[in-house]
Amino acid sequence: MNFDINPTITMNLILSVIVIFFAWFRTRNHNVDDEFKTLTDRMDRHSGRIAALEQTITVMPDKDDMHKLQIEMVKMTGNLGQIQAVMEGNAKIMTRLEDIVSRHEDHLLEGNKR
Repeated sequence: MNFDINPTITMNLILSVIVIFFAWFRTRNHNVDDEFKTLTDRMDRHSGRIAALEQTITVMPDKDDMHKLQIEMVKMTGNLGQIQAVMEGNAKIMTRLEDIVSRHEDHLLEGNKR
């Protein structure tokens, strides 16, 4: 019997056995269940965070709501302009009333002196 050794097949076999042995050696002291539990807990925490973010995003205003808000703010700005005009008018009326009251006071004070 003639056994010819094919180096490509032999090297693959030797490398596979070394990798299997290395994997077994690295995991023999580690408890795989603990690592799996840790990863599962981490995924559960991430799932909870993602659910909270999705819930937060669903109640946030969208572009249509923001547009409506912008329109209402523009309306309020216009109303504030009208209020400002009315207040300026009231200030002018108050100035005229103060002048009239001052003239009445002066007239009454000077009338008592004569």
